[in-house]
Amino acid sequence: MANLRDLRKRRRSATSTRKITRTMELVASAKLKKAQDAAAASKPYAEGLSALVATISAVAGSDARHPLMTPRPAKKVLILLAASDRGLCGAFNVNLAHVALARRAEHVKAGREVAFVALGKKGGATLSFSGHAPAKVHTGLVGTTRYEKVVPVAEQVMADYLAGGFDQVEVVYSRFVSAAKQVPSSLVLLPAGGEAKAPGAAKGAKALYEFLPSAEELLADLIPRTVRTALFSCLLQTSAAEHAARRQAMKNATDAAGDMIQLFSRAYNRGRQSKITQEIAEIVGAVEAMA
Repeated sequence: MANLRDLRKRRRSATSTRKITRTMELVASAKLKKAQDAAAASKPYAEGLSALVATISAVAGSDARHPLMTPRPAKKVLILLAASDRGLCGAFNVNLAHVALARRAEHVKAGREVAFVALGKKGGATLSFSGHAPAKVHTGLVGTTRYEKVVPVAEQVMADYLAGGFDQVEVVYSRFVSAAKQVPSSLVLLPAGGEAKAPGAAKGAKALYEFLPSAEELLADLIPRTVRTALFSCLLQTSAAEHAARRQAMKNATDAAGDMIQLFSRAYNRGRQSKITQEIAEIVGAVEAMA
């Protein structure tokens, strides 16, 4: 058994660790509330914009097809992996990377070429460790997501798609359900509008529309905006999920440190009691020997 000095040192170390992890848990909780509000605020706008594009496209028909909406045989696929720039958030980044690699396996099985772009330092490191290094790594997008930082990434992706570099673009992100539940998911970003449905389409409802400006001009403005907004919304949800995962990881670490402190305290108290008992026995033995 370790001596009393070692036990005191370990107990102090565990106490310091618990203070740090408790502080990080509180910081993550504060950031989570702000990120959760931002993710919740962006979702209705993104869904409404997609529904609007779907409505215009359905009414205008094939006469108003935008190049970013036109599907084509998928031979080359780009997967954007949205992950964090920092660690200490449990299996958050690993779970996202597993989904991205699973999507890659499905595409490879279908005979498609797959390339990765990492939207986060840890996502890029995880992909490189698995043997699938990303073509590019963007940082500063998850955690403190700002729209002006997302726009250049979305513009580059759209430019590559229009140039024929890729036939399909997906984003793997963490769908924020609640503070206790985050689901790694994938979304087809390009061709745009593939997963959106016009309101009333399921009921067969039809309406007559007049467009001013024309449907082509509306789609030319709305489609790029929809792609940028969809990517921004995915990153906002991933940011909220990252803070939730870090808060849970730090809470688990704080609880584990508390258990270690109790363990070291018990061992220290037993050792001290044993030492006191031994000293008393030696004193009593010496007194009896002198009698």
